[in-house]
Amino acid sequence: MQSSQPQPIYKLSWPILFTGLALGFLLSFAALSGDEQGRVNVLYLLLVFVFIPLLSIVISIGSLITGKGINLARLTSKLPILSASQSRVLHQLQQKRLDKLWLFMQSQAAALAYAVASMLTFVLLLLVTDINFVWRSTLLDASDLLPMLNTIASPWWFWQAAQPDLALLQATQDSRLTQLTQGALTSDPNTLAFANWWPFVFATLLVYSFFARGVLFLVTRFWLSRQSQQDIQTQLDQQWQQHQRRQPSSPTLSDITHTLPSHLAITNWAGLSDPIKQQLPSQCRQSSELFAGPLASDEQQHQAEQHSGEQLVLVKAWEPPMAELEDYLKTGQGYLLPVNYRQHQLLPPETQHLNEWRRFAAGLNQWRLYLPEQWITTHD
Repeated sequence: MQSSQPQPIYKLSWPILFTGLALGFLLSFAALSGDEQGRVNVLYLLLVFVFIPLLSIVISIGSLITGKGINLARLTSKLPILSASQSRVLHQLQQKRLDKLWLFMQSQAAALAYAVASMLTFVLLLLVTDINFVWRSTLLDASDLLPMLNTIASPWWFWQAAQPDLALLQATQDSRLTQLTQGALTSDPNTLAFANWWPFVFATLLVYSFFARGVLFLVTRFWLSRQSQQDIQTQLDQQWQQHQRRQPSSPTLSDITHTLPSHLAITNWAGLSDPIKQQLPSQCRQSSELFAGPLASDEQQHQAEQHSGEQLVLVKAWEPPMAELEDYLKTGQGYLLPVNYRQHQLLPPETQHLNEWRRFAAGLNQWRLYLPEQWITTHD
């Protein structure tokens, strides 16, 4: 049997990835630029590199569980930047109810790109500029801030240089009044201490922006790849085996007709390619056709459902009839044509497949099974 090769739904979306990368460069550069004297508030960096990443993780996981699907990837997908193939994949995922998980994975990839851009910007600025890390607070003093910083730094307890201490906090506390009384920053005898914050800041980037998102990305990618192994084709194969094991003793089979009326719409439910359709008899080909089924867009599906005349619905012979197709047929009338092909070569349907479609058509009063005349010698 020949079927279209499904695209790996866990592939990365480059437009979404580049969006995260661009945001990482812009926001991290803005946060690390500091003032005219190169002073960067460590508390601002904690907000950007720790609290916002953790809050976004909680929001995205919560929205995934509740079904809202609010994340960077979903917002980006609303913009006209996805390729046609990715838009088709997203539409298929919506039909399989996997779109929120796919967008969640893409959001983690974008957050990873954001983290990589932030780290590159941070390292570059450390190399080419003199960043002076300070902290300011009206309500907090060094002893108040130290327990929170120790908690943040607990994941890298083994890296002593990246651990905050009370002496460093006291040496790098900054105030505008001190600047006015002491003059320039370079006049402070503890100037060297202002650079000692970089290991702590780098560790927060590594753990809370890069590592946390990396774990989420790998877990989500594994979960999504497992789901992709249970796609429609796999489910069809399992149902096929169930149908073969049942072996009904005396099923009711629909009659087969070999003629079609002169005026009817051709509905490409199977998503057949043009080379396959060109091999069908002329009465099965029209200059315009309807599209419905898993590969059709919402607009195409709606247009097909609104058609009131008779249709010739093209289906794949080897695929057992699904409930989605049955629901579509209940509102219309016409003929079913099971199409079989291998290596892009049209073939008559196999007997066991055709009998399954005859059994299916027997339960639909307004539908009949059609077989072209050139296939009569095989199945009549």
